[in-house]
Order: sequence, then structure tokens, then C-alpha cells
Amino acid sequence: MSGAAWARAGRWLAIAGIFLAVVVVRVVVGGHNELEQAKAFDEAGKVVPAIVHYRRAARWYAPGSPYPVEALDRLAALGQQLTAQGDVQGALGAWRAVRGSILATRSFYTPHPERLEVANHHIAELMASEPPPPIDAGKSKEELTREHLALLEHVPEPKLGWTLVLLFGFFMWVFGAFRFSVRAVDQDDRLVGAQALRWGGVVVVGFALFVLGMWLA
Repeated sequence: MSGAAWARAGRWLAIAGIFLAVVVVRVVVGGHNELEQAKAFDEAGKVVPAIVHYRRAARWYAPGSPYPVEALDRLAALGQQLTAQGDVQGALGAWRAVRGSILATRSFYTPHPERLEVANHHIAELMASEPPPPIDAGKSKEELTREHLALLEHVPEPKLGWTLVLLFGFFMWVFGAFRFSVRAVDQDDRLVGAQALRWGGVVVVGFALFVLGMWLA
């Protein structure tokens, strides 16, 4: 591999690193901002908006970021507090926010599986404490809890192959758009025919793969 080729590879690696850094910073900052808003609502006693913003903070997930973890901790504390106060619907909202946030941030692995398990158990117990529908009349609370828990634990895993297609399509789309802006437009803002077709095609194929992966993953 020639020196020029190594230099080009280094430039593309640097561009990819900068792009990744920008994404990570956006995620971390988003989590911090949502967490601060949630705390303000929580301290003011506004439970519903607090849960909404804690859930959003937990969904701004990046490995190593402390803000989603703190948001999940605070949601769990709210769930326990509202359960002790007899507010079943409020407690369900908090524990469902824990569960939904974790499932929303899955990829080829599920973050915080132990927290998900705890949330599932609390949701099942809270749902079983509600008046059952006529079809479940006569069932014990323990039986209802087991049935609810079984449904909560049955979560289809994302398909790894299509997830990889999604990620490949996304990076192909972004890369193609960048190359189109550099190679397919001249200094007079006119399209360069062959380059426009080449990199425009990369953009279209990348976007198509991204959408297909999103649909089937």
C-alpha cells in the first residue's frame, strides 16, 4: 500500500472518528439536558412530566454515559415511592418508562438487563393488583402476576443481520452524501455528470438499505 493510499485511509479514518465523536457528544449532551429538566419537574412535585423527561434521558444512551443510568435510578425510585403511596397508575408509568427506555436502546445486546428484569416484575405485580377483566375473574393475584410477567418477558430480539444492514446503509448514505458534495459539484456549483451519478447512486442505495434494515431488523 503506497504512502498516498495510507494518507487517504488516514483521512477517512479521521473523518469517521470526528463524525462518531460528534454523535457521541450529541447523545451525552441530550441525556444531560433531559435529566436536568426531569430533576426540576421532580423537585417541583410534577411527577408526570418528570417521568417523561427521565425516560427521554434514559433513551439518550451511549456506553459509559452516566446520565441514562441516573435517569433509570430515579425512575425506579419514583416507581417505589408511588407504589408506597398507593398510586398504581403513576407507579406503572415510572416502571414502564424504565422498561421502555431499556428496550428502545437495544442493538445487538440489551443494556441493563437486571434493571429490565426488576421493572418487569414490578409492572406484573402492579397490573395484577388492579381489578381483573371478566375473563380473568377467579384467578389469584399470584396467577395473574405470573401471566403478566410471562407476556412482559416475551420480547422478540432484533435480527442481527438486518441490524448490520441498517448500520451499513446508514454509513453508506452519509459517506455517499459527503463524497457527492465534494466530487459531484464543481467550483461553479454545477453538477459533474459522472461523479453525480456515481455518488448519487451510493446515496440512494445506502438510504434504501437503511430503510430496509429499519423495517426488517
